[in-house]
Amino acid sequence: MDLDPRGEKRCESPYRDYYSTGGCYRPPKRRRSYGWLAAVLGFFLLCAAAYIAMDRRGAPPEETMRQHDLDTEQVTAAVLPSDPAAPEETAALTPAAEPLAGEFRMTISSGSGRKMELPDIYKKVIPSVVSITTLTPGGNATGTGIVLSEDGYLVTNYHVISGAEEIRALLTSGEEYRAAMVGWDETSDLAVLKIDAEGLTPAEFGSSDSMEVGDAVVAIGDPLGTELRGTMTDGIICGIQRDVHVGDRTMSLMQTNAALNSGNSGGPLVNMAGQVIGINTMKLKSNYTPVEGIGFAIPVTAAGPILEELAEKGYVSGRPAVGFSLEVLSDRLRLFYDLPGNLYIRQVAENSDAYAQGIRAGDVIVAIEGTEVSTLDEFNTIKNQFKAGDTVTLTVFHKGGEMDVRVTLMDRADLQ
Repeated sequence: MDLDPRGEKRCESPYRDYYSTGGCYRPPKRRRSYGWLAAVLGFFLLCAAAYIAMDRRGAPPEETMRQHDLDTEQVTAAVLPSDPAAPEETAALTPAAEPLAGEFRMTISSGSGRKMELPDIYKKVIPSVVSITTLTPGGNATGTGIVLSEDGYLVTNYHVISGAEEIRALLTSGEEYRAAMVGWDETSDLAVLKIDAEGLTPAEFGSSDSMEVGDAVVAIGDPLGTELRGTMTDGIICGIQRDVHVGDRTMSLMQTNAALNSGNSGGPLVNMAGQVIGINTMKLKSNYTPVEGIGFAIPVTAAGPILEELAEKGYVSGRPAVGFSLEVLSDRLRLFYDLPGNLYIRQVAENSDAYAQGIRAGDVIVAIEGTEVSTLDEFNTIKNQFKAGDTVTLTVFHKGGEMDVRVTLMDRADLQ
């Protein structure tokens, strides 16, 4: 046996050249340092702190009443979403007309007209139905429109063209045009467009006031996109002057069971004389219970004056505005900064009475007219009960303390 001088078993060690004893052992392990791990954790903690400090940016302004699927915990009315369209190569389009004020006047027939068969109704109305395609930052979407005049005025829903970078109108003849925005109104969900075309077939409009529950109607539009454009469904009028709550406002609408789907927005609801008596806009939906056959249309009698004003001025006068934009802070940020409310003022228009009364960016809205509010819908619901020129009381958190401020509402058009 190979023994070392001390009589112990000799073994070869890879460390023999470094340690003179040459014994059967390994050198002690070096202590590991965890300083790098502490440095990495510290870096991520700094990033998290910076994120919290910057998390206040980028929320939507109060004055923009967004049109989207307005689901609640139970049943709600929801605007018919524009149907996403696949990107496609298009032929050369006719340039958009100048979006200038026009002389459009809407004529509504007082009589109910002669009753027609369904095929004849379709043949009469379809030349006045337009397929609307919009290009938005999120992609393409589609809806439906109606020809208002021979010289290219069209109507559709505001939520169809909201946020669009480009709008295209496809006629039944197959001609496609770029459309210019003439005017829009979020409150009524209506928009007037203009294309550079002549000799169009305008729709015949009938009085929605003459409709009764049980009257037969048809809806024409582009359900689920242009692949099914020109689809006609039939039904009846199921309700008159339904007060439907949509986000922060209430709309008085006609109810129908004619099938409406994504893409039908802005299309016509037609009586049996082939007259457009409504503009399809939304349907009832539920998170938990299947809901079918409950759709709504804007009565033509109510829409007429709005469309004329949009064509003439580009906006509807008298819509109330407070003159500042809000963002909704999360509860986490509200607690972190120890604020009394969630509605944080981002910007104040210098031509507004709110600015004159000392309200500034960085203030927080606690209540309006004595009612505490924590969401945009709650704030706008109360604000929209007033008109431009009225005065409301705002409870504002300003420079560390709360104060009540009397503010005169301005016309929203003055902010555009």
